[in-house]
Formats: sequence, C-alpha cells, structure tokens
Amino acid sequence: MAPIAEDFPTWLAQLQTLQLPYWKDFPDFDIYMEQLVNLVNQYLAPLALDPVTPAMINNYVKHKVMFKPVKKRYRREHLAAVVTLTLLKTVFPLEMIRTGFAGELNALSAQAAYDRFITNFTTQLQTLQSAQAVPLPTNTEFIWADALQQTAVTTVIYQLISRRLLQHAPHINKGVNLHD
Repeated sequence: MAPIAEDFPTWLAQLQTLQLPYWKDFPDFDIYMEQLVNLVNQYLAPLALDPVTPAMINNYVKHKVMFKPVKKRYRREHLAAVVTLTLLKTVFPLEMIRTGFAGELNALSAQAAYDRFITNFTTQLQTLQSAQAVPLPTNTEFIWADALQQTAVTTVIYQLISRRLLQHAPHINKGVNLHD
C-alpha cells in the first residue's frame, strides 16, 4: 500500500479528470424522483459527497431553491439544479444558493447558467495545481496540516468573496420566481 502522502496527489490527479455532465448529457425526457436521485448520485459519485435523497429534493422544493416537479416528473432543469445544489451546499447555505439561482435565472436560461457553472467547475478542477489562488502544496514534501489549513482558508476566503459578489451583483437583486 502506498503511503498516505502519495495518495493525495493520485486522488487530486483523478479529481482533475472528472467530467460532470453538461445540459446536453441529461435525458431529454421527464423522469421520476428515483431516477433523478440515481442520476445525480451517479454523476457525483467520484466526488464522494453525501448521496442525494428524495427528502433532500423535497426540502429544496419546500424552501423554493428549485421549482416543483410537474405531475411528479422532473426535467433537465431539476437535474441541473440538484447537481449544482449538491456541489454548492458543501460550502454555502441554502438561502445564499437560492438567491444566486434567482439572479442567474434572471439573467440567463437554465441551460446557459448550468453549462457555465459546469464549465467553471471543470476549469477550476483542471487548473488546481497551477492556480495561484488555490494554494495547494506543490513542494516535494507533503505536509498534511499545511494542506488542510491552506485549503480551509481558501474556502473561507472564496465564500466571503462569493457573498460579497452576490450582495452587489446587479442582476441578483431583481429576483425570479423559482417555484412556478
């Protein structure tokens, strides 16, 4: 078995090859809750996040973070919302995500907003090692405490920046009805 320090670079290299689905990759027909949950969990499995559950989906609808299904059927918009929500909720509270969704959907179509998010997410993943804004350890001696502290600090900083941008973005405060 390889030492733990060698496992991190391998994991990071594998993470950087992750290809999340774009809008065109989603089914072009309506699906049921169980199918939605299975698809999202399949898409996000390489990230080892907590699995999405029907209760979570119902909670997103209840809190108006995403709109209700039509006759218990979910569309591409729902898949895009749940994939994005699952990623964002690891760092942001639901209310902040809801506000961000409202602003995005006020300015862009659901397809354009989702595809832009996936493109940004993928680009950030692929450039992690070289990005100066994400201070991952690049020296030959991997120090776990330094790596943990650096990534935690970066996460906090980017969350603060995101909050500020969200508060001051002109299209965000106009609102959009997410539960129609």
